Amino acid sequence: MQWNSLLNPANGPFVALRRDVERHLGMDSEPTYAGLSVVESEDRWTVSVDVPGLSEGNVNITVQDGLLVIEGERQLNAPENARIVFNDRSAGKFRRTLRLREGVDVNSIDAQLQHGVLTLTLQKTAEAGAKKIAIRAGN
Repeated sequence: MQWNSLLNPANGPFVALRRDVERHLGMDSEPTYAGLSVVESEDRWTVSVDVPGLSEGNVNITVQDGLLVIEGERQLNAPENARIVFNDRSAGKFRRTLRLREGVDVNSIDAQLQHGVLTLTLQKTAEAGAKKIAIRAGN
């Protein structure tokens, strides 16, 4: 019996195209097993990153020079005196980089890891919201 994976999205035909688009948008990714989404609401951005099997000690989050960097590493372990005969699970280091928009309060970024999903909450500053301009009546 031969073990193989018929569909491995990490090696699919559009991976290079997606990486080029991400770089153009100020995002960067290396092995793509850490899927990412960004959702905007009125007062915050929520970034969700898939990091199944990782704990807080395997993930680092930094903010510097307007960049939010999420990086970590997943080990592929086999018991002693055993060998891996098939694997299509992602392993190794990953790094996701997002360019922060103006109006992010970097001092209030909150990170929570639950059920293999890292959720970052980035609060907007008062300047980031819409500002109503009052109109004065002319004399």
